[in-house]
Amino acid sequence: MPRLVCFIVLAAAAVLRAAEPPVPGKTYFGRNDYVEYIAGSLPFVLSAAHGGRDRPSELPDRAKGTFAFDTNTQELARAIDEAFVARTGQHPHVIICRIHRRKIDCNREIVEGAAGHPLTEQTWKDFQGFIRTAQQAVVAQHGQGFYIDLHGHGHADARLELGYAHSRDELGLPDADLSKPEFIRKGTLQFFALKNPSTYPALLHGPQSFGALLEQAGFPSTPSLGKPVPGEPYFNGGYNVRTHTAPGTGFAGLQIESHSKGVRDTEANRRKFAAALVDQLAAYLDAQMGLKLPLKPKAK
Repeated sequence: MPRLVCFIVLAAAAVLRAAEPPVPGKTYFGRNDYVEYIAGSLPFVLSAAHGGRDRPSELPDRAKGTFAFDTNTQELARAIDEAFVARTGQHPHVIICRIHRRKIDCNREIVEGAAGHPLTEQTWKDFQGFIRTAQQAVVAQHGQGFYIDLHGHGHADARLELGYAHSRDELGLPDADLSKPEFIRKGTLQFFALKNPSTYPALLHGPQSFGALLEQAGFPSTPSLGKPVPGEPYFNGGYNVRTHTAPGTGFAGLQIESHSKGVRDTEANRRKFAAALVDQLAAYLDAQMGLKLPLKPKAK
């Protein structure tokens, strides 16, 4: 599906107010093109908050917070979009912040993320507004959806860290504790996991967990069957994934913190990981949510 480009000068909130839903295949922009939204038609929303490279002078540097740049996560998000189009003929919904994290943090609440500057606050609202627009479009079309917030880490343990909003210590609890509804409600899979609480430990670290599926594709992950309890340090999921899988959104999801080598360091590795993610996510969504992606046969 060719991508059309629609330049939008107005803020992302204008998309929310529009009478018509976003058009699949079109790319929308927030104010000054600081935030990019590739509209899709699949029941999947992907965001990349910390891969922006632009440093516009009108946005002041933030004085406090975390400023680490997630190298090539913007490019990895685009590779994932391209992989979905290649395998399904359709786009997922993809939201990218193009501004450097020194200026804005779109994975924090607005006070820390925008540091009180009105233009930065507008950019933050554009990013969050596009995610909500995408989710509303997914729910209207499919009834439910899945969300991944994509990041990068530089930890010594070179594996994907999957964040479900449970701490490392919590993931080490006995399965009987992991299966309690009050525990499941803390996590980002609660939309479907609460329907059968006894299976929740398997969703986190069993053979059909998302981590186990990624490991089967050659990408070490945690939590997973191979490493059910992450090491230290471990990113367990931030503002975005917690906000956009909250009750009432119609979404489950997770955060991916990707290591660099073999995943996002080169174009070839980004393409390889993106292709694996599409296959494993398709299997996962079918098994866990009954969402069947229209996969084409792989080219030989």
